[in-house]
Amino acid sequence: MDSEYTAEQISKLADACWDPVWFAENVLHERVWSKQKKMLRAIRDGDRVAVRSGHKTSKTRSMAILALWWVFYWHLRGEDARTAISSASFDQVKKALWREITAMYRRSPEYQEFCPKPPSLDPSTGLNLSMGNQVFGFSTMEPERAAGVSSPHILYLLDEASGIENSIFEAMEGNMAGGAKMFMASQATRMTGFFYDAFNKHARYWDTIKLSSMDSPNVTGEMAIPGLATRKWCDEKLDMWGSDSIAYRVRVLGEFPGASDDSVLDADALLASTERWATTSATGILEIGVDVARFGDDESVIQPVRGQHAHIPTILTNRDGVYVARKIVEVVRNLRRDTDQNIRVKIDVVGLGSSPVDHLLSLDVARELGIVVVPIHVQSNAIDDDNYSDTGSEMSFLLAHWVRGGGAVPEDETLREELLSNVYTLDAKGRRKVMNKKDVKKLIGRSPDRRNALEMAVYNPQRSQQSRGSAHVDF
Repeated sequence: MDSEYTAEQISKLADACWDPVWFAENVLHERVWSKQKKMLRAIRDGDRVAVRSGHKTSKTRSMAILALWWVFYWHLRGEDARTAISSASFDQVKKALWREITAMYRRSPEYQEFCPKPPSLDPSTGLNLSMGNQVFGFSTMEPERAAGVSSPHILYLLDEASGIENSIFEAMEGNMAGGAKMFMASQATRMTGFFYDAFNKHARYWDTIKLSSMDSPNVTGEMAIPGLATRKWCDEKLDMWGSDSIAYRVRVLGEFPGASDDSVLDADALLASTERWATTSATGILEIGVDVARFGDDESVIQPVRGQHAHIPTILTNRDGVYVARKIVEVVRNLRRDTDQNIRVKIDVVGLGSSPVDHLLSLDVARELGIVVVPIHVQSNAIDDDNYSDTGSEMSFLLAHWVRGGGAVPEDETLREELLSNVYTLDAKGRRKVMNKKDVKKLIGRSPDRRNALEMAVYNPQRSQQSRGSAHVDF
């Protein structure tokens, strides 16, 4: 390599640079604080590091340090290395991570000594120290590029990883098998996917770090670093959002939406439920819950449950109430046994649910199959109104009780996210009240239709009221 450094000096520099904290402070001239040091050294000492963080915690800046450190160290050792960086969107790579990398390069005469050619404006072209030592960005729309990285020393850096699809991670696994390292960081916005699993069912394979905005050195008093979270900002968000809010939990504390004491159902119980699904026999009474789509992008879900076994649901999109009613009859016919009587079909009648209810009541075949229509109004008073503010909240907790008591649900990423994002608060009377559909949709990007259908399938109200119409109706 062309340099004014002697071979002995380069060897000593390489030894020192194996510590990414030393590299950050002495080559990039960065001020590094305690939790940031932990992040940087974690990937040196291990192969898989996952960081969930609040706002303004140095996660992107730390990844820029690691991007430059990895190829610089191996360049000094005379070996090829590559840092491959990506994010939930390539725009995020260009406007955040690549901008940090470029700025650090320009502030470091030492780095420029060994890499005189500055980084390209295009992250795809990257920064090149030598033929094989490169930092480059790739889009999550290019899984083949993620898989096609070739080098004896590979470091994957993934920003906003909670929003990256599993297919990208799957594409990298071949290189992980060959000794590559992976560092991913994100706000914990999603309750499913590769990033979420790193903190839950796959946690034993990862060094996991939680980085709250409250850990900022500006908040703790460790040192003052412009641009990081301040005590004033954290206090403002606590006052604006409240400590029980999803926004405060995710954006400030660095927690997952449902990873707290106010979760209706915990991840461990749900994992156990899905693991026993294949071996849990479908015995007992057939019950069916139906959630009818309210908007074009929502789903109508027909969820059968028999005893402790939840069957695979029927999912419909852009179908009217008449079609949904006929599909319910088809599901009942396929699952009905000779011993089945009074098969209860529970339908949420808030919104569009009244249409399939009315149509089912008019079908002779529904009566012949023994269908009992059970209209449910989720906003009505709960049966146990001392503990639950409404029927919807009561159903959520009864489903959680069913799951913990041996109920088995099939593996379904969509359902899992809907279940684990379900949190509750206490109303003025101290009763539990779950988050409403509108707020859930803001959080996970869709209505929790599959969860609601499963809740109704499991729900067994202990009261009966006046029947309605010519067919069998129960409440």
